Amino acid sequence: MFNISDVANLLGIKRLTEGNSFNVVCPFCGDTRGKMNFRIVKDGELANTYHCFKCGAHGNMLTLYADLMGICGVDRYKIAYREIKTALHEGAGCRNSYDSSFTGTMTQIEEEETANLEKRSQIYQRLIEMLSLSETHRRKLMDRGLTSNQIEVFHFRSTPVHGTEGLARRLIKEGYSLAGIPGFYMNQNQNWDIALYRNNQGILCPAYSISGKIEGFQIRLDAPHDDKKYLWLSSTNKKRGAGSKSPVSFVGNPFDKTVRVTEGILKPIVAHALSGYSFLGTPGVNQYKSLEKALAVLKENGLEMVMEYFDMDKFMDIGCYGDYKSSTCGKCQNKERYYGRKICEEKRKKRDQIRAGCCRLYESCDRLKLKCIRKTWDQREDGIWAGNDKGIDDYWWSGLKKKEEQIGYDGMDRTIHHRSNLPSYGTRVA
Repeated sequence: MFNISDVANLLGIKRLTEGNSFNVVCPFCGDTRGKMNFRIVKDGELANTYHCFKCGAHGNMLTLYADLMGICGVDRYKIAYREIKTALHEGAGCRNSYDSSFTGTMTQIEEEETANLEKRSQIYQRLIEMLSLSETHRRKLMDRGLTSNQIEVFHFRSTPVHGTEGLARRLIKEGYSLAGIPGFYMNQNQNWDIALYRNNQGILCPAYSISGKIEGFQIRLDAPHDDKKYLWLSSTNKKRGAGSKSPVSFVGNPFDKTVRVTEGILKPIVAHALSGYSFLGTPGVNQYKSLEKALAVLKENGLEMVMEYFDMDKFMDIGCYGDYKSSTCGKCQNKERYYGRKICEEKRKKRDQIRAGCCRLYESCDRLKLKCIRKTWDQREDGIWAGNDKGIDDYWWSGLKKKEEQIGYDGMDRTIHHRSNLPSYGTRVA
């Protein structure tokens, strides 16, 4: 029998602590401060789970292996189990699940320091020029409210289905050094490559700095894994790879006196495109340190007010109705017993996580002496989210779409912003 400690060794994940609960360098976002925790045992029972408190990545040891090795499909966990078992059998063998005293040599991955913003942006810009956007992905972006012109302006691209080694080779021939560029690494053939596989195919969404440079990419997955829709383009734990650091993204005028804050990378782009307002997008509601740094820079530019537009999960109905996540509700043993009568603990965790992120934003604004206003929308009379439009981009787009359908808009170009036509919402000073 193997455990998540064995899987970590097999994948070459760098440990920061030891024991039955140990911290590692996050293989998804590259955090080195111990935010990623692996747990073999919890309360005397086998757990074999992981959770990163920076990027939110979580799952069990089979999820970990499948995601990092690019295994997808309905049999991904069976394949992962078989590969792990074979690899460990051919190596040093398996250890007892409770054994935390292993002192064998772990695989050491030679990583690179993440390159500076200027270098990253130059290479990412050139990569964008080499890639295209599929018609399917273009239609998906337009269905979210972006026009064809806006899609080009923000440089969305489809992940390539093959030829990643060739793309890296072209960049090198043009004089670019790929060392320290998140997403690039040296593969088993000792050739530079890009960390794009079957399991992370989707739309490349650029994350922009306040100065307009490309910090990195998030991938909007075509086939979400365990309800996870987004992954960073990262090459953490790969030879000569580098972590993405999960940057905050900015779109708009860096000298505006007001900025709106929401979650993600794609959402703020859509919200900005619909409204013309300036937006900061944070990769996770709890990544408040990088968000506060961005707010401090904007304050130096004259920022006075912050509007919090985090998703309406912050006011979700946390009752058990079997309607949370398919991967969660499908495994819940209490669904029928609690239906309509008890609180869903998973919903409560999600709501409380977003509320904690909101509070950290309010505290950051307080430290920076910035006025902060909380925004709400799509609510019932009792203040609970009505369950229709979770994100502000969804809410604005649903309202604008109705108006555009009435006038026969073709979706090719939207030359003016529709601020005056945006639906109304609630406000509260934080």
